Amino acid sequence: MNLKDPSGRLARWALRLQEHDFDVKYKTGKKHSDADALSRNPVEEETETPDKFLAVTTSMNLAMEQKKDQYLAKLKLLSNSSKNEEFRFIDGILCRKNFDPDGKLWLPVIPKHLRADILRHFHDTPTAGHLGFAKTYDRIRKRFYWPAMYRNVVRYVMHCRECQRRKSVPQRPPGRLVPIPPAIAPFHRIGIDLLGRFPKSAHGNKWIIVCTDYSTRYAITKALPTAEVAEIAKFLLEEIVLRHGAPRVIITDRGAVFRSRLVPLSSTCVTLIIVSQRRIIPKQMD
Repeated sequence: MNLKDPSGRLARWALRLQEHDFDVKYKTGKKHSDADALSRNPVEEETETPDKFLAVTTSMNLAMEQKKDQYLAKLKLLSNSSKNEEFRFIDGILCRKNFDPDGKLWLPVIPKHLRADILRHFHDTPTAGHLGFAKTYDRIRKRFYWPAMYRNVVRYVMHCRECQRRKSVPQRPPGRLVPIPPAIAPFHRIGIDLLGRFPKSAHGNKWIIVCTDYSTRYAITKALPTAEVAEIAKFLLEEIVLRHGAPRVIITDRGAVFRSRLVPLSSTCVTLIIVSQRRIIPKQMD
């Protein structure tokens, strides 16, 4: 109110207050809690989720539901034995001792026909948040017990439709593609592959070698008696190099015969030409 040239919000407040006749008095913050509370965020009290959230988990209903399960009937017979320290009746409910120090000492044993309701409550409801199987299992195991609980939780979460629609599967991003540039001339780039082994022919051949030109798609085939390096080198020299010229790039798969150094071919023609060999994944060559 004592500002000489108020502007903005202060100016608007000053104009609004000039309509009233009032006296300004100072009041300490301790005595001003009623007005001060309006400008502070409310303090929310922590509320614990009750364990008995389902009607069937009350003492009377759960005891009745346990009687309908044949598997639990066998456990009840074992629990009546004085030597059994793992299971015990508490308020008429069959419970199992919890060996985890973080949870309750005795956990109620859930019959088979009620387990889906518990899984649905701890995973599908808005307060559950569709958590993963590890967190969902951790929340359930602290309150209840049934055999093969972890396997049931994993199967239920993995088959949740909402999780499949909205959650992406954690995986590595696909690697970058390495495209093969187009050939600049016929027989500049060729691909070779072997087919076989076939039944032995009248001429003693068991294999077929196929050579395809990447520029014209022209294919050359020949029957071979063996799939050895010498036979492949002979085919390249006689059928490709001497007839169509030496290719600059030869594309093959990762077969053992193609990973060798083609010694016979090197001694005859690689000293005269420069050939680059590229290997691709098997069965991916055009």
